[in-house]
Amino acid sequence: MSQTARKADPVAEHRRAVRVKIVGPIVLALLALVGVCGALILAVIGGALESKQITIVMGIVATAFLALPMAILCLVPYVALAALAALSGRGYARARGPLRAARRTTERLAQTTAAVAPRLARPLIAVNVRLTHWEHTLRDQPSPALPVERKTSHE
Repeated sequence: MSQTARKADPVAEHRRAVRVKIVGPIVLALLALVGVCGALILAVIGGALESKQITIVMGIVATAFLALPMAILCLVPYVALAALAALSGRGYARARGPLRAARRTTERLAQTTAAVAPRLARPLIAVNVRLTHWEHTLRDQPSPALPVERKTSHE
């Protein structure tokens, strides 16, 4: 029953994976860093560390404090991409109806154009044939054998 519940709710599974694989390691690293800093502060207060040791350890801790924000900054693009993916999915769900209507309208317009185009082109072809005949007549050239208009199967 637990497997069907897991498959039925992929959002909950994704949230759990994000917590375990992304948020968890960052929180653990932060806690470890704070723990090390606390131990260093206690060691300095107790006098167990010398000045050179403090300088070296604080350099390491400073590097960690610089690396953690950089790691968090590297996650920002992934979060932005995840947000864009979620928003585009919702946008497509809302735009599905208008997209279908636009596709149907375009399809009807294409069918109407295909049906009307031969009838609209026929007068233009006839004018072109007459103008060509007149051009040859005015230039005193023998008229070429002009094609006779005939009906084709696609009209």
